[in-house]
Amino acid sequence: MTDGERRARTPEEIVSRANERIQGTFAGVLGMEFTHLAPDRVEATLKVRQEHKQPWGIVHGGAVMTLADTVAGAGAYMNIDRGQETVTVELKINLIGAVRDGTIRAEALPLHRGRTTSIWETRITDESGKLIAVALSTHLVLEQHPQ
Repeated sequence: MTDGERRARTPEEIVSRANERIQGTFAGVLGMEFTHLAPDRVEATLKVRQEHKQPWGIVHGGAVMTLADTVAGAGAYMNIDRGQETVTVELKINLIGAVRDGTIRAEALPLHRGRTTSIWETRITDESGKLIAVALSTHLVLEQHPQ
């Protein structure tokens, strides 16, 4: 997607389209929702449900990691050209705090946006702003192949 095409849509339209696009995917089934989507920052939230928890009532690390991967991947996507796609090739997360209820928020910021790779740092916080997790991910830019 070119810069001109991105500028043609309002920020609200970009977020709405992204939320529609994840419906029926793993991130959509999880229930995450984008709240901000731009080349230099992506944010999303996840309202904690029982299905997100491990047997001891704490949000499962896999749910947190999916949220982190999805927001960073969306950021990487916001920085590629038409005819390209991007995939996560590395994702590392530190789970710092536990969450049992409420809504968690992810914010992804780019550390590097290159021609063939991008690197994103994602911070996950709870409703009070307490840090829950920090993730670092690398995304590879590929040329799209017709399906």
